[in-house]
Amino acid sequence: MIRAKMMPGMPRLGVMHASAVVKVSRDKLVSALRDAAAAMPENLRLHLEELKGKMETMAEVMGAAEMGSMEEEAPEWLMHLEDTAYGIWDMVDELQLQSNEGAPVLAAVRRPSCLPIAIAREERIMVTTMSKAIENLDLLQQRLQSDLGFRRDENTSGKLEQSVDDAHHPGGTASSFDEEEDFIVDREDLKSYIVDYILLSRDSSGLITIDGMGGMGKTTLAKMVFCDTGITRDYARAWVNVGAEEFDLKKIGNSILSQLSNKGEHQDTSDVELIMKRLDKLLGGGNKILVVLDDVRPEHASDLKRMLGGAWKIEGGKAIVIVTARRILDFAGLPRLQGACRVGPISFDGSLRLVQRKLGFDTTTTDDATLELMYMIAGKCDGIPLAIHALGYALRSKTPEEIKSVIDSDIWVEYGYEPFGSLTLPLLLSYQCMPPNLRLCFAYCATFPRGHSIRKDDLVHHWTALQLIEPSDKLSTMQLANKYIGMLLGMSFLQPSMPPSDDRSAMHFTLHDTIYDLAVTASSGKLINLNSTYSYQSFSEKNSYRYACLANFDVSALNLSGISSAQLSVLLFHGCRTNKQLSDDLFSPAKYLRVLDLRDFCLQKLPNSICQLRQLRYLNLSGCSSLVNLPDSFGNLLNLGHIDLSGCSRLLELPASFGNLRNVVHIDLSGCIGLKALPPESFGLLKRLEHFDLSSCSCLEGIPYFVNGLTNLQYLNLSHPCCYLAKHRFHLNALKDIWVKLINLRYLNLSMCLNPMFCYLPEKERIEYIESISCLHKLEHLDLSHNIFLSDVPESLGQLGELQTLNLSGCVRLKRIDKWMGERNCPKKFLVVSNCLGLERYQFAVRTDGGGKRSNLAQLKDVSCKEVEISCLEKVISTEEAQSIGLTEKKKLQKLTLVWSAGRDDVSFRDQDLLAELVPPKNLQCFELHGYSSAYLPAWLASNMLSHLPNLMEVTMVDIPNCSNLPPFGVLPNLQRLVLKRVTKVIRIDADHLGGDSKAAFRRPLHVTLDGMLNLEEIDTYSCHDRFEFPTLDELVINKCPKLRFGDNPPPKARMLVISDCDQLMVSPVEKRGEHVEDPSSSTCTTSAPVTEVVIESCKMPLSELKWSLLEGLAPLHSLHIRNCSEKIISPEIMKDCLSSLQLLCFSHCVNMTYLPEHVVQDTSLKELVIDECRGIKSLPQSVYEERNKHYPLLRIRDCPELKKWCELEENKTKLAHIEIIFEESGTSEPETTTHGKYT
Repeated sequence: MIRAKMMPGMPRLGVMHASAVVKVSRDKLVSALRDAAAAMPENLRLHLEELKGKMETMAEVMGAAEMGSMEEEAPEWLMHLEDTAYGIWDMVDELQLQSNEGAPVLAAVRRPSCLPIAIAREERIMVTTMSKAIENLDLLQQRLQSDLGFRRDENTSGKLEQSVDDAHHPGGTASSFDEEEDFIVDREDLKSYIVDYILLSRDSSGLITIDGMGGMGKTTLAKMVFCDTGITRDYARAWVNVGAEEFDLKKIGNSILSQLSNKGEHQDTSDVELIMKRLDKLLGGGNKILVVLDDVRPEHASDLKRMLGGAWKIEGGKAIVIVTARRILDFAGLPRLQGACRVGPISFDGSLRLVQRKLGFDTTTTDDATLELMYMIAGKCDGIPLAIHALGYALRSKTPEEIKSVIDSDIWVEYGYEPFGSLTLPLLLSYQCMPPNLRLCFAYCATFPRGHSIRKDDLVHHWTALQLIEPSDKLSTMQLANKYIGMLLGMSFLQPSMPPSDDRSAMHFTLHDTIYDLAVTASSGKLINLNSTYSYQSFSEKNSYRYACLANFDVSALNLSGISSAQLSVLLFHGCRTNKQLSDDLFSPAKYLRVLDLRDFCLQKLPNSICQLRQLRYLNLSGCSSLVNLPDSFGNLLNLGHIDLSGCSRLLELPASFGNLRNVVHIDLSGCIGLKALPPESFGLLKRLEHFDLSSCSCLEGIPYFVNGLTNLQYLNLSHPCCYLAKHRFHLNALKDIWVKLINLRYLNLSMCLNPMFCYLPEKERIEYIESISCLHKLEHLDLSHNIFLSDVPESLGQLGELQTLNLSGCVRLKRIDKWMGERNCPKKFLVVSNCLGLERYQFAVRTDGGGKRSNLAQLKDVSCKEVEISCLEKVISTEEAQSIGLTEKKKLQKLTLVWSAGRDDVSFRDQDLLAELVPPKNLQCFELHGYSSAYLPAWLASNMLSHLPNLMEVTMVDIPNCSNLPPFGVLPNLQRLVLKRVTKVIRIDADHLGGDSKAAFRRPLHVTLDGMLNLEEIDTYSCHDRFEFPTLDELVINKCPKLRFGDNPPPKARMLVISDCDQLMVSPVEKRGEHVEDPSSSTCTTSAPVTEVVIESCKMPLSELKWSLLEGLAPLHSLHIRNCSEKIISPEIMKDCLSSLQLLCFSHCVNMTYLPEHVVQDTSLKELVIDECRGIKSLPQSVYEERNKHYPLLRIRDCPELKKWCELEENKTKLAHIEIIFEESGTSEPETTTHGKYT
């Protein structure tokens, strides 16, 4: 039996879990009364009302109990209380089931004449059950209030609980390691230390150990190394979460072999000797391999030495194994690359940074009180990252007062002295902040074996079957489940895990070892996880558990008769084997079983007692490849909502009673190759069906006739890797007429599905078939991959506004998708076009093969597109690969984007050497360069730019950290747009250099953006040889250039000037220069166009330091837009002296602006004043309505609710009659309302 380690505060944790059970049971009872009270007998209703009152009182008392100290005797009454609450839960489910069985849907069923007697008996049983529950609650409440001192306190109950609606913090969750990296601090040095050892030991094999106390981030550090770009480029990699208390060599070995072998090469085996031989051959074969074994325990050391010893005796091996463990392990006899790398607490400064990120605080606006809270939280967590993750995220929706109450909780005094209190107490308080349903959802995660990689879909389906999550008026079941998972991820109670090699597309999670202990303890003895014969025997002797999981059993050697009980709600089998049939009466006692997982069992038939499980909502029979049929009475499972029959390859037919499963929402028949047809009369009745998977299943007959009635369907998979037969053409063609009926469909997989039909259809009819899909307006994922006769994607698919992913890989005849893809941003996230050689636009990511000897760049050799984006260029292995694609010869190419990934380590050849080989054709019009790290550019992008790129119109350079000299952009005769973003070594932009000393430079007005140029100090707008001046720009955007000054140089002339987050530029004085005289006959003569618009954004400088003289060198200003600044940015003197010609002034998103200065609304040249989303302004200046004879501009107000409310007061309408005021919705220019006089 797997047991949780003793943790501080565990008695109180049990109270919190029991409190959640009571509250959720109460809510179910209240809901049942609300929904069915009118139809139930009076006696039954009165007992339910009394029971509801008792449960509401108990919920309030338990809320008080959560906040108090706990005695050692607590577990006894807690178990009693949970048994009572769960009994009420089961009773409510039974009541609802009986209500449903009497619903009109079953009215046609013939009832026996003795039915009234049976109903009366059931009613008596129900009343007796309720009376017993009321009696138990009275006794428990008396003991709580008298013996333990807990009183009913409505103000205390649930005070710290976080509601789901509060938990809207997408920035605080991480569902992948890329997102996790944003919440990692103080570990970069350790990561570099390990990576350097590995990369400098190219021809060595050995062991690297990472150890440290729980919660310090050992796994995170291992992931950082595992995902390092240098490692991914040079090493084939495998990751195994050992986790479990027993070292399972078969599972670990098969996992390593499957991850490091080519697809389909390795088949899992139970032969340990064969596994060992394959590992020796693979790890000792001379290929560079990195294996991470995460969460290895001291007792695993000897097994690990046995597994790895043989491979490392082979000369020439280059396999490196990283092991994470809580303690230094004895690996004597194994080669080590270095000593143990110990992971300790992060620094206090690092703790503060992590607290700030998890709480979501803005460091630029953090006040002293907030900073004090951050210090207190960091101090409580003692530098333990897991504690900060949990507590920080749990508190991010709390008010400062609520946060302080948690920090001041007596739990720190009560348990803080205990070992590991700095880790477990923050976890305990984080658990307390959860809403009741989330507490139960989290505790349920311990049902899975320790270290298990939990598939997200499985977890959500289990939660749903147990009714731990139920849809509300605001959120659907799936939305609520995603909220719960997001909250658990945010607190690190769930962590993303590496998915199995055969399930890469699905999201998987795991529980940190300490978090797992917390979940086990929280379940208060209602959960058991068994992994040995001994533990099974102790379980069967006293089976009072709610959730049970049997892992890695040979159940044929067990007497399973004791496994079922009336209390059992969940029964899972993981990795269990049997060579005999299960007895027919096995599940008879388990009348409240809701979740049953029998995957991969060797069953020819199901026990008959399964069909008696009236409360069963989830049934997983996947991989039961010997199963031939289902019982005829299978339709009796009226509550069944989820059934998985995937991989039941010998299943021949479904019973006629299948149509009785009216509550089923999820059916998976993928891989049921023996099924020839589905009974349309049965499936047509499944009106609630949402998920239907028929992949690799050839039973198409009848589908068009019943699918069109499944209007709730959201997921439909008809893919077939072997393609359907020619006889299926009629059924496939009939599908195009039913799409319009599937109004809720979100996922549609037709991979390979259409080939038998499209091979006979002309191109026009193929396109029309795909066009028929465009009626699925809620579609988010569409898979058309490997339909080799698909030659075009119709523009009508661009109408699918919700489409996130479109998979067209392997559509070798595909020609065009660019008509609608760019214009409508569809799909929004992913377009998969691998092996589509005829596309006009191609986005390509460089990848390396398993051995790291070559990349896939050569696949671009035969690609001919107008637009090509090549990302992950750091993974290119050699310049020969770049030469092989013949980029210069691609005459069709008009736009080229080259991307090196950010944050990489250069361990191969220089970027400059690679870029020198990626010479585009002369007809190129747009060029983008991202992440280039060399100090110099190749000649084709520098001195020879004009000869190589004469037609270039747009240039973008982003994240160029080491290049200080810009190309001579001015020589490009057609250049219209230039974007320089984070080109951080550029100090000066010089007109001579950019112009290449040519009089022909800068022929066209430019759009120029300078963003994140951290070291840019000067823009020299005049040629020192007086050959030309910097051109008049159509638009100049300057953002986050902290060192830029104009100084002696006036700012470049621009029709529109945007200055954002450049405080020093705003305070720098500008000295006027004499007029520059130009030769009117010169072809480069530029006339001075007036500045029509200036935007000042995010200016944080105080009024006394602002120097508006930077605008004096520009032509008279007509429009000024001030965004996210203070109202004090414009003084009366500035308004009078510098902005006297201003016609339009706009204040936008100035969140700290609390009033409108008088001098901007009167005695000015302004014609229009716009106030946009400045919600702190609540009224207009008093002088506005007292001095009516002065000039006032048109006042346009957008999304300022308090100001609008003030203006619409009857007493103010008369006062403001002399001012024209227009109210608008945010983002529009249409008036919202029209009233009397000038008021609109």
